[in-house]
Amino acid sequence: MSAHRGFRSPDLGRRALLATLPSALLGCGVAVPSRSQAVHSQPRPSARVLACYYAAWDTRTYAISDVPGEFAVIYLFHAKPAGPRANGSWNNVGDGSFRFEHHAEVPSAQVQRCRARGQKVILTVGGERAGFNFDDRRKSRNFVDSFRGMHDRLGGVDGCDFNNFEAKVGSSPAEMVWIAQQLKAWYGPDFAITAPPEPNSLEDRALLKAMAEAGVLSWAAPQYYGWSGFNAPGFIRNRTDDWVRDLGADKVMLGLAADATRGPSLQDCIREWEAVKASHPGIRGLFCWNAQFNLAGGNAWGRAMRSRL
Repeated sequence: MSAHRGFRSPDLGRRALLATLPSALLGCGVAVPSRSQAVHSQPRPSARVLACYYAAWDTRTYAISDVPGEFAVIYLFHAKPAGPRANGSWNNVGDGSFRFEHHAEVPSAQVQRCRARGQKVILTVGGERAGFNFDDRRKSRNFVDSFRGMHDRLGGVDGCDFNNFEAKVGSSPAEMVWIAQQLKAWYGPDFAITAPPEPNSLEDRALLKAMAEAGVLSWAAPQYYGWSGFNAPGFIRNRTDDWVRDLGADKVMLGLAADATRGPSLQDCIREWEAVKASHPGIRGLFCWNAQFNLAGGNAWGRAMRSRL
């Protein structure tokens, strides 16, 4: 990855625009937690969201606190199953607990710096070769306990991004709903529950539809990169129709790419985003993979898409 050393983190003037965002994140109601639980209030970002994924292992050039102010949400990628690697992956290893291994590279002080200036930080769990199917309550409880530990060590985060089913290990909708309910009960109803599903996966659509119907899903953001077919004119717009039909426009974002290999170009992103907005004015927003690629490109993607949000 080539770095543009001349690009700097946004100054306070640019960051100030974040302070003007109204409070409106996620509005999914759950039961009031017990007195033994501490509910931590979570501030809400704007109704339409521009987000990016920050790869925790790639901190040589840009810190998470360098993510520009155009992005109201930062996904911190990623926590993995807390078991020994098997056959080159962490898929379904361990007892359901997860761990974040990059505290040295992404210290809590940097995470809290982002949050203090108005950006929301959502911790992603799972990913390619790091999937987990929570197929019984014991594993689900272990995950919740481990997430609380990761949350506290990072100094607090604003949500959980479920990417545990990307590795094609299957999913258990009832357990995913239960986990989300526990997290919202602990951290408050505005704690974000999100996911970046595979756009063409009927299984992923069924899972996210179940979570939406249970009232725990904040948004799903199908990821349209990694396959050149996504770049065809109209593909993203047409597939988005299916997701909106299942979830509602306010619970759908577009997962795009900033200079990523086999990802859509900036012009592809603009074309499809404008078409989706025209068809679905209530669409929730979009994200890019990833923050480092965007920064290496001088934040061209971030500025262009923020101006069209």
